Order: sequence, then C-alpha cells, then structure tokens
Amino acid sequence: MSADTSPVKVLKFGGSSFIDLTDYTSVAAYVTGMLTSADTRIAVVVSGMSGSTGRLLEAALSIDPNLQPQVQDQVLSTAEMVSASFLRAALNAAGCPSTDLWAPQAGIRSDNAATQARIVSIDPGPLREAFAEHRVVVVAGGQAMDDDNRITMLGRNSSDLTAVALAAGLSAGQCDIFGDTPGIFTTDPHVVPSARLMPQLTYRQCREMSESGAKVLHWGAVRYAQEHGVVIRCRRASEALAGEAATGTSVGAGPGGTAVVGDARIRLYRLPPGDDVSEAVLALRDVNLVARPVDHDGTTLLAFPAGQEPARSLAELGLDAEPVDGFGMVSVVAPDGTATRRLVAREDVDSTVRSVHEDLYGTPDAVDHTGALSKPRSQYSGLLLGPSAPAAGAREFTTAGRE
Repeated sequence: MSADTSPVKVLKFGGSSFIDLTDYTSVAAYVTGMLTSADTRIAVVVSGMSGSTGRLLEAALSIDPNLQPQVQDQVLSTAEMVSASFLRAALNAAGCPSTDLWAPQAGIRSDNAATQARIVSIDPGPLREAFAEHRVVVVAGGQAMDDDNRITMLGRNSSDLTAVALAAGLSAGQCDIFGDTPGIFTTDPHVVPSARLMPQLTYRQCREMSESGAKVLHWGAVRYAQEHGVVIRCRRASEALAGEAATGTSVGAGPGGTAVVGDARIRLYRLPPGDDVSEAVLALRDVNLVARPVDHDGTTLLAFPAGQEPARSLAELGLDAEPVDGFGMVSVVAPDGTATRRLVAREDVDSTVRSVHEDLYGTPDAVDHTGALSKPRSQYSGLLLGPSAPAAGAREFTTAGRE
C-alpha cells in the first residue's frame, strides 16, 4: 500500500508528557509499538517541555517589557521545535528513523495575527511526502506560517489545534490527545475530588466548557474538529505509556453530564453605553479571541477566559473597553452545550463550584484525582536559557484534563 493511502494515526503529547529527558524515550517506545503493520503511518504532535514556554516568555519580557507579538512568536516557537527534535532523536535511538517538521515545513498557513493566529489553510502534501520515506513524522505543535513566511503561534495550548488540523487534513477521522489526567471531568477534580469522568461529550458542550475557562482542550481545536468531523480522544499519557487500559473521554461521540466550570482568572471588560456587545463578540472572534457576554448589575460585560490577552485587540478594534476587576466566573454547561454563567467574587469561585456541583451530583465516594493534576515544571525547561530547578514543592495545576 502506498503512503498516500495507508492508515494514518495522529497523536498529540502535551508538555506534561515531557518532564524528564527519559520521557522522550518512553513516548518513542509507545509510538513504535503502534506500528502494527508496514502500512501504518503516525503523525506525532508535541508541545514544549513543561514550563519551557513560560521560561522563554519570562526571559524575553525581561529584555523587552513591551515585547512585540511577532518576536514573542519567534521566541516561544523554539520550545516546540526542541521537543520535536528530542522525540525524533529518541525514535532514532529506538530503531525507528523519523523526521520532524516545524512551521516552515508542516503545511499549516495562518493569518498574520501574531500570538493568536487563525488557520486559513492546511496542505497535507508535506506530511504525505514525509510519510513516503518515514513511518513516523513528528510535528512541532501550535505554530504556522503567515503570508510573510514568518512563524505565528496559534494561541496558548494550541498544540491541540495542530493535531486536530492535521487529522482533518490527512482524513484520519480521529485524534488522540495525551495529557496528565484520565480525560474530561464534570468539574475541576482539584477543586472537587469527587468530580466524575465523562466518557463522552458533544463538540458543542466541550467547546462551551473551553470557552468558559475550563482547561480541557483548546477551544479552536474543538471547533475545528466539529467542522471537519474529527473525533478527539483524551487520555492520560502515563496510563498509555504503561500499557494500562483506559477509557478516557471521546469528544464528538455523544452527550456527557452537566459540567461546572470555574475561572478565577477571567478577564472582564465593560463597553461604553450604547455599544453593541454582540457585534463586539463577533469582531473579537474574527481576530481569534473568545469573549462571552455575562450580565452583572444590569450591565452586560465581556468575559475572556484565562489565557487570552484581549487589551491590544480591543484597542485595535476601536473598542473603548474598561477593565473590571475582582470577579471570577462560574458556568454550568448542559449536555446539549447550553450554558448559564454568573460572576462571583474571585475568592469565592472554588466554593461556588463545589456548591453547584454538589447540588447536581451530591457527594458520592469517588476516586480522588487530585494527584493526577500535579504538573511539575521540567528541570530541563531552561535548556535554552541556563540551569533551571523548580522551587521546593512548586507545582503548576491544570483543571480538567489539560496538558
């Protein structure tokens, strides 16, 4: 069978899969174990090592506090490039010669909106050419090329989007996302240890959760998957690498349970009286920003989930928006994807989530998933900058099934 017609599998490994350098060897062993026939081809999308993009951004901002968005993209993209090269090296050491593709070679084109670029086209040709010579192709996640042939980043945690886009371009039909939790839960299990794992979700529900601030999947990845019929499977990387059976969560397979999402880091803005909030939401979406209208004291505010930096885009769009501080947002997302949202004091977000979740599900005995959420920064995250050692006990936490 030719490479053009051979079955293609698309996998994505997040930054938490790469804490130690030996983790690249473990992932390489897993990938080679999936080569069950001579015709199988595997595209592996990787994020940078845990903590690496954060350290690079800190370093760049220390040089220029007014860092240009285009420069930021060039700097941060190196984290994924290094990770892709390391996995290629591990695959070669495992007896599986492969190749790695960065933005210039991967065939993903974007607009010119640095730091939050939007995919405009996918050319699967470069990957198919690579598959003609290699059974495994490693792709640096989260990046594309703009009209000026410069690297753009597709947003925070956008390696998910890269993987889904490649699955669509290669007609794979499915994309496996490997992270640090078993799947997607009814709420953040670090806040509610009795949160329930949802074996399946609709695209709309997952997208609403993501756009409400849940760190489940990149919202653009879910939207792209829905538009192109790609089923996303979320699994815990450590279980897969250890050969353990796991159900995970399939997005696009069907409805799940009602979810409760808390976001204490929401960014809120008030538009001047008379401005059309709906028009503002659409204009912001055109520049790849997600804003949700939420009512507060008789006024509709724009709520931006954590991870977005809307100030520059608001100004460029001529929207004279006033920031509103001190609040977080709690959203209840039904299985059909409809959502209700309310603002609470930032310090009350977790307690409100616990109360709402208990009203929905009670407090049954359940597996405590808290330990699955600890996400240490890799001691190698500063390879491009110098020695790095995390502070004692320092951890970064995800909420419901992210990298």
